This record gives sequence, C-alpha cells and structure tokens, in this order.
Amino acid sequence: MRSSSAKTIFNHIENKLERAVDQLFSQLNTDARNITPIRTGRAKRGWRKTSTYRIGDSKVLVENKVPYIGLLDQGRSRQAPAGIIVPVLSKILKQRRTIR
Repeated sequence: MRSSSAKTIFNHIENKLERAVDQLFSQLNTDARNITPIRTGRAKRGWRKTSTYRIGDSKVLVENKVPYIGLLDQGRSRQAPAGIIVPVLSKILKQRRTIR
C-alpha cells in the first residue's frame, strides 16, 4: 500500500497492529485448548477469547473459568506436567518474532 497521506499510513499501521494482536490472542486460546489435559473435556472446552482486539480497548482476555484450571496450569496432570500457559507462551514467542 502506497500513500502520501499520514492519516492513511497511520490507519494502515493501526489495522495491521490490531490484526496481529488479535491473531496472537486467538492463537493463545487455540494452543491453550490444545495442550489442556483431557479427562472429561470440561477444562478443554472452558477456554474463551472474550472479544476482538481494538487499539484502546483493554477488555480482550483469554480465560478459562473451570474451577480446577489453576491446578492443571500448575502441572498437576501427568498429561501436562509443565502446565498450560507457560508452554503455550513459550511456543508463541518462538514462532512470532515479528509482526506480519
């Protein structure tokens, strides 16, 4: 995209940043779901991304309201002894070194 308008350039950068951050949250949600240990499937189904990221809106979360998710994240399962969030964030950081 080529433009000499500062407003157009700024909007393009803003949109690209919003997409990149939203994709990061989506990947975090998907990867957390995929690594969550399965016994009944309740914890795995509990992962939610709350909304789409927009600059100035800090209400985007990846959450799991299952009461025992904290225990699973502490590594209390033989299926995920390293927990959930730390391995997922490590994987994402290795994959994403630049904004695409």
